[in-house]
Amino acid sequence: MTADVTVTPPAVTPPRTRAARRGLRGTWTGLGMLALLFGGALLARLAGDAAAVDAGAVLRPPSADHWFGTDGTGRDVFVRTFAAGFADLPIALGGTLVALLTGTLLGLLASTRSRFAEPVMRLVDGFQAFPLLILILVIVQISGGGPAVLMCMIAILNVPRFIRLTRAEALQIRESRYVFFADVIGASRWHVLRRHVLPNVSGAVLGQASLGGALALGAIGAMSFLGLGIAPPTPSWGAMIQSGVAGITGGQWWPVMFPSLALVWAIAALNLIADDLDAHFAKEIQ
Repeated sequence: MTADVTVTPPAVTPPRTRAARRGLRGTWTGLGMLALLFGGALLARLAGDAAAVDAGAVLRPPSADHWFGTDGTGRDVFVRTFAAGFADLPIALGGTLVALLTGTLLGLLASTRSRFAEPVMRLVDGFQAFPLLILILVIVQISGGGPAVLMCMIAILNVPRFIRLTRAEALQIRESRYVFFADVIGASRWHVLRRHVLPNVSGAVLGQASLGGALALGAIGAMSFLGLGIAPPTPSWGAMIQSGVAGITGGQWWPVMFPSLALVWAIAALNLIADDLDAHFAKEIQ
């Protein structure tokens, strides 16, 4: 007589996503690219004054004395290119951070069944009905620009996106069983939002924050190119590109090339972080 033997099948472990196997490698790469920009800015500050003018070295090509050459007034392009990172990046990232905090909070409120949910979304709809970019250009033109104004404008542009994204993600999470059971046992609304909803929307929100920072850098560069950004003599990538455009036809490519590469480098770094975070926190198992 033989005893019955119960064979337990091995547990099936879902395959790890590509982002999980990478271990956020793209995020660390993007952060390293930004760290190089800030490191170059510190080196540029030690190398010289961004506003210093050398009247005897106007539009000099790259050399051992001036690594990136000089511009039309004799200022060192290397120093100004990296110094511009200290002006553009904090404005873009600071405005995006304000939008992140404000939009996430309002998006979580809009995902609840409170009396504030519907007014918040109607306010967002009405706000987005205005041509925001034109409105922002008018405000910057009237106010004269400046870091504080630009940061506020970046925040205004990004807040509606964070509200809509956070609300959409939170509404999906509120349909899950663990949120249902938390409501059944009497957990407060704020406890559910803080303990269950917010941690699960953070991935999508952080990815949007990196993407928003990249878009903010492009917007700041465009406004500076149009003369509506950071006021001189503070260097800005967009203003440097605008001032050097006229010399391209004469063969003076360096005043435009190096600030353009720095701007593209920063935007690529933020996009790399955004793509990697989005893939890492994706709910679909690849």
